[in-house]
Amino acid sequence: MVLKIKKVELILIALIVVVLVVVIYNVLIFVPFKDYSLDVDALKDPESLLVNSRVVLKNTGKLALNDIYVVYDNNKNLTENLLRIEPGQTVILSPPQGAPLNTVSVFTGEGISIDKAFRSPIKMPGMIGS
Repeated sequence: MVLKIKKVELILIALIVVVLVVVIYNVLIFVPFKDYSLDVDALKDPESLLVNSRVVLKNTGKLALNDIYVVYDNNKNLTENLLRIEPGQTVILSPPQGAPLNTVSVFTGEGISIDKAFRSPIKMPGMIGS
């Protein structure tokens, strides 16, 4: 007995496979594999009168991070200290006044060291803040 697959059935099977691959991929990228991992996003958004800026820290590891030390623009006078960030927790920091907003360095008690340059969002014509 030979099974004949029609074109519609073949397209349906292909769509199901694609959807399953996308779902599995999205589940796997959110499952932490490392004990200690940190994601840092430094954003500065220059407006006409002021500059909106923030640093977002997200613990993407399985265990809590302790003794987090944030240094703005390699200036020891422009620092922040956090005691603990739980797994999956996101912390949003406002850089101190007077910081040039070029780079941010983050160090943890677990040995993580991350240097990031501040990024600016792309301005699109017609969008708010453009």
